[in-house]
Amino acid sequence: MIGGSLARRYARALLAIGQEEGQTRRILTEVEQFNKLVAETPLLREMVEAAQINRRDKKAALEATIAPAGFSSSTRNFLFLLVDKGRMNILSPIALELRRLLEQFEGIERVEVSVPMPLTDTQRDLLQSVLERQTAKTVVLEEKVDPDVLGGMVVKVGSTVYDGSARTQIQHIRETIGKG
Repeated sequence: MIGGSLARRYARALLAIGQEEGQTRRILTEVEQFNKLVAETPLLREMVEAAQINRRDKKAALEATIAPAGFSSSTRNFLFLLVDKGRMNILSPIALELRRLLEQFEGIERVEVSVPMPLTDTQRDLLQSVLERQTAKTVVLEEKVDPDVLGGMVVKVGSTVYDGSARTQIQHIRETIGKG
């Protein structure tokens, strides 16, 4: 998992720069924007990641890509650093880790909710309110419709899973009947 720890190191450094400059959200947005562009443009990905292309040409392609978007000098310098170090291939994990670190710093908790059908606004607001009281953080719900849940919901907060789905309750009843 060398790539993961390396991505974490780069993300921490970029977060520190963003905090120092008061630009953390802007830097995160720009890094995610460039990461998305690289993911959607195979030719650009090949250009910035290929070992046989020299750094000067990579930087020229990078500059031509980000200049029109008006990226901050911190984001630009960071992306150039990745080119210099041959680390553009870990941009995606860096972006994910940067988001995680920034949200942790801001007291934001992403909560995955699996439900059999979309939640109503009232249900979503109530669930968010309850989770914010439980976690003492600002909760961002990531709702996923999963017909296999049958009824109820499965809520994942960090590494803890609260499974209140009908499917799991039926499974527990079957296990109880099978034992007794």
